[in-house]
Amino acid sequence: MAVVLVVAAVVAVSLVAGGWQRGAAFRHEAGEGQRTHCPGCAVRLAGDGPRPVLLPLTGRCPACAVRIGPPALTVEVVTAAILGFLVMSTSSAGELAAFGWVAVLAVPLALVDVAVLRLPDRLTLLAYLGTLALLAVAAVVERRHDDLIRALLGGLALAAFYLVLFSVNPAGVGLGDVKLAAALGTALGWLGWTSVLTGTFVAYLAAALYGVALIATRRGGRKSEIPFGPFMIMGTLGVLLAGG
Repeated sequence: MAVVLVVAAVVAVSLVAGGWQRGAAFRHEAGEGQRTHCPGCAVRLAGDGPRPVLLPLTGRCPACAVRIGPPALTVEVVTAAILGFLVMSTSSAGELAAFGWVAVLAVPLALVDVAVLRLPDRLTLLAYLGTLALLAVAAVVERRHDDLIRALLGGLALAAFYLVLFSVNPAGVGLGDVKLAAALGTALGWLGWTSVLTGTFVAYLAAALYGVALIATRRGGRKSEIPFGPFMIMGTLGVLLAGG
């Protein structure tokens, strides 16, 4: 019975979050501006303000049925899978809430970065503030103040590392990656410094393998620009799902 309730809760959260995730991706996949209208029929789907946008899980415009965003249920299925593994790998409710927050925001961040090679400030800021706030609550409830301090330092250290890389080679690392690193480093830092190092190593390893694959298949070259955010997310989630 407990397993059934957990599965039901994960599915419910994923379905609810999916509408917002699709809306966030839809808004920011237009580049520097925020898209507010359907590209097919020009009906207004999103407002200009901070109000959350919810799009149907069908992946199609409710007015003209043109496809907007990922195929039906893909976002929800991916989110449910990540959250399900997090339930099994986290040691407390506080950790689950914080890491779940990172996971939910990671999905639209990855989608936007793949689409337009940018990580929106609104999403990276939400990821950082939400993760830090939820871990702070967990630290108070579970008396894990040392872990919270390490999490804070982990976020700052990883962001500083990417900032140095950006200063050296702006074409290789963007400011969006720096801001995303603050959130991911905070989550990894909660688990330990080894987790921060491992998550970063896995991100670069995955990006390197992807680059080699592009060259081998002649779909890109050594100077091809690739979205690095998804690899950062991949490395972090890999460590979180492995329990550190």
